[in-house]
Amino acid sequence: MNSSTADNNVFPQFCEKAATDINCFKTFKQSPDFTPILEHVDYNQGVAYYKHILLNKKITKLLDKFKINDRLGGPKTYDFNFGSFSPTTLRYVKVLSDLAQLNLEDKNIVEIGGGYGGQYTVLRQYIKPKSYTFVDLPQVLKLQKKYIKENKLDDITLNFYNSNNLPIVNCDLVISNYAISECNSEIQDIYISKILKNSKHGYITHNKFEGYDIDTFIKHTTKKVKKHNESPQTGIDNILITW
Repeated sequence: MNSSTADNNVFPQFCEKAATDINCFKTFKQSPDFTPILEHVDYNQGVAYYKHILLNKKITKLLDKFKINDRLGGPKTYDFNFGSFSPTTLRYVKVLSDLAQLNLEDKNIVEIGGGYGGQYTVLRQYIKPKSYTFVDLPQVLKLQKKYIKENKLDDITLNFYNSNNLPIVNCDLVISNYAISECNSEIQDIYISKILKNSKHGYITHNKFEGYDIDTFIKHTTKKVKKHNESPQTGIDNILITW
């Protein structure tokens, strides 16, 4: 979620409505108040994500299991030659295929900017972490709780932290895709000091908005990170950093 979105009440208000209104929840992934933020991945990007997923044979074999993420919310799906999927779900699977290089079983994972819970839902088809912590706006957290409960994936320790009232969090892995990099530097400093510096591993897709540039961001994390080109590249300046 970018900073301009955070300042705009339309998206968080819609998330709260989707979490509390049954009819809205049924099709929330199709709403014009929602799709520009979290369901905007197109067909061609979906194909590109699939090609990346093919690099991980274990994840590729589980592809049908990830369709669970398209079961709720009425997303727009496409008939690819490997099955019917929302391209957004394929993006989550792509991220999982990268994360699967780590031993994630029984680990403590934090996601900054967890959307509706799609990454968690996909990840749970592969492993069962010890705990999973979401950090987001309070209205968005409500939608995450609803989505996870409806998918019956609330069988582990789940934490939901308001990004405006964040405790110090220690974890094995922190994930943030197009989220922390879209916050202003003051908010980034909070996330860095309270989460990133306390995380053994990190996976962050950085797309510059108004916060720190990538090199300054890395310097502040005090982590010895690796910089990768985003694959597939969805933004000219997007960089993936890991540690």
